[in-house]
Amino acid sequence: MFDKELLEKDVLNRIRWDRRLNPEDFTVCYVDRFSSELKEVRYVDLILDGDYLLIGDSQIPVHRIRQVKHKGKVVWAKRKA
Repeated sequence: MFDKELLEKDVLNRIRWDRRLNPEDFTVCYVDRFSSELKEVRYVDLILDGDYLLIGDSQIPVHRIRQVKHKGKVVWAKRKA
C-alpha cells in the first residue's frame, strides 16, 4: 500500500489527504520512550504537528514511529538503518 522508501511524515500525510484512504482504518505504532514497548494509537486519535504526534497531552517525535497498520495488517514499517 505504501512505498517502503517513504518517510513517516509522508505516510501520515498520505493517509490524511488521499481521498481513496479512510483514516479510520489506520493505526500508528510507535516506541514508548519510557517502557521501550511498541504502543498503538488510532490514526484519527492523533494530530501531526511538525515533527511530533500529539496524542492527548503527549508529544511523540515522529522518528519513534515504527509501523503503520491498515485494518490490523502492517502496510508500512520503518527501514532498519
